[in-house]
Amino acid sequence: MTGSHAACPECAETWLLSGGERVVVRAVRAGDAERERAFVQALSRESRYYRFLTGGRVSDAVIDLFLENEAGLALVVTAEVDGLPVIVANGNYVVTGEEVGEFAVAVADDWQGKGIGRRLIQRLRDAAIGAGLRLLRGDVLSENRRMLALMREFGFSARRNPEDSLLYEVRLALSGQAVGEPRVMAA
Repeated sequence: MTGSHAACPECAETWLLSGGERVVVRAVRAGDAERERAFVQALSRESRYYRFLTGGRVSDAVIDLFLENEAGLALVVTAEVDGLPVIVANGNYVVTGEEVGEFAVAVADDWQGKGIGRRLIQRLRDAAIGAGLRLLRGDVLSENRRMLALMREFGFSARRNPEDSLLYEVRLALSGQAVGEPRVMAA
């Protein structure tokens, strides 16, 4: 196992981003509700659509499901903005069946392209392996080309969702994989 998160996926860890910014990834806390709502509402219409399949307002009930994730792991990434911690990304997986975790990530528009999404996916993947899951799966809108490309980098398979042709179902078999770097990374 590599990195401090391998043994403790909910423990806080500081990341140095490509632009020199420092962010902290940690497990979601009960006191994050207001910051999480602000994060979700500040996402662009496109980012909300890609993450929640709606460009409109995301209900408090949906946000509460993320905050109360008891069957899996929910992480937030915070940055200090004007001296206050602000959520700039989140990611989670929920155990939905026998050793299967359904995952999702979202990154604030101003923080995209800095490697946060890639690192969040790796952290969730490593935690899922550590929790004994055999599969990670998710749904990605067919037009979300950046996410589909990232999924391919991590070795996820992608196929049209048989129940909704606008979605790809992405799947990554975890058995036999080691915690750490993904199998394939783009330069």
